[in-house]
Amino acid sequence: MDFTSSSKRWEVTVGEDVIRVENDTLYVNDKMQDIMFGLSTAECMYGKLPNGKEVKVKIGAGGKLGMKMRCCIFVDCESVLVD
Repeated sequence: MDFTSSSKRWEVTVGEDVIRVENDTLYVNDKMQDIMFGLSTAECMYGKLPNGKEVKVKIGAGGKLGMKMRCCIFVDCESVLVD
């Protein structure tokens, strides 16, 4: 597993697949899977890898307004990125 992150962009490679969250949009292998409209304290997005495994992304503020955005990416309930 390999990952990069910035304030509104996170990316992780799982096997041959690249999961990217950028500007409130979830991409799997450069194909859009889900999108968020607005941002509350915690938002979720969902997608699937080509092998059928489910991708779940949780994004939210770090607890206080103005804090760094946090992102957690799960593949079939296994955490693959926490930032």
